[in-house]
Amino acid sequence: MKKESIRKEFDFFFAEGLCKSFGGVQAVTDFSLELASREIVGLIGPNGAGKTTVFNLITGLDQPDAGELYFRRAYITREPAHRIARLGIARTFQNIRLLGHLSTLDNIRVAYHSHIRYNLFHAALRLPRYHRVEQDITDKSMQFLKLFHLERDVHTLAGALPYGKRRRLELARALATGASLLLLDEPGAGLNPAETVELTHLIRRLRDEFAVTILLIEHDMKMVMSLCERLVVLNFGRIIATGTPAELRTNEAVLAAYLGQPRTPPC
Repeated sequence: MKKESIRKEFDFFFAEGLCKSFGGVQAVTDFSLELASREIVGLIGPNGAGKTTVFNLITGLDQPDAGELYFRRAYITREPAHRIARLGIARTFQNIRLLGHLSTLDNIRVAYHSHIRYNLFHAALRLPRYHRVEQDITDKSMQFLKLFHLERDVHTLAGALPYGKRRRLELARALATGASLLLLDEPGAGLNPAETVELTHLIRRLRDEFAVTILLIEHDMKMVMSLCERLVVLNFGRIIATGTPAELRTNEAVLAAYLGQPRTPPC
C-alpha cells in the first residue's frame, strides 16, 4: 500500500509492519495496528511480549528497524519524541515519572510548555501578555486537578502523594498536553480494587468528554475486559490474536500464552 493511499484510508492512527530488535533479540516483529477516533483498545500479553516496546516506537522513544507510522494522515515514522508529543500523542509509564520535587499543580502546568503563547521578551519584562497566559495555564491546570480529584493537593509535592494519587496525576498531566491519543502503560498497576474501579470509570469519562482515543497496556484482566472495546494480543513480539473481549475469552492461542502452555517462539 502506497503512503498516499494509507493517508487517505486511515484518518486517525495507523502502524504497519513495525519491527524492533535489541542486541539480536527481536522484541517486536511485523506489528500493525489501526486505531479509530474515540476507541479504547487494549494491548495485552504476558510479561516480555513486547508491549512497552510498541509504545516506545509509537511515541518516538525508540526508532523502528522497519515499518511505518501515521497519525492524523501525517507520516510520523522516526519523528523525535517531542515532535510526536506536539502532534497530539501522549503517554504514561509503567513506572510513574512525575517531577517529584515540584508541586502537584506545577506538574500539570509543565504539560503546557510546548503550547506557551509568549516569548522570552514577554517573560523577562513580565509584560501583560505573560501574566495573562500564565493565569490561563493555572486556571486550566486547576480544572484538571478537580477532574482527577486532586484539588486539595495543589501545593503538595508530587513525590509526597500517595501511590494512587500519583497515578491519577500522571494521567492528568498526559491529558493536559492536549493529546488526542493517550497511551497508558499499566495504569491500574499497584491500585487496590476500589481504585481500579474508579480508574475504569475515569478512563471512560475521559474518552467521552475529551474525545480522546486510548490504547492501554494492562494486566488486570477484569479491568481490560470491562473497559476495552477491542483487544490486540502480543506474544514473543508478534500479534497472535485480535478481537473483542468476548471473542478472545476462549481463544486457544491467547489461553496458551497466558496459562503457559508450551509454545515454540517464532524464529
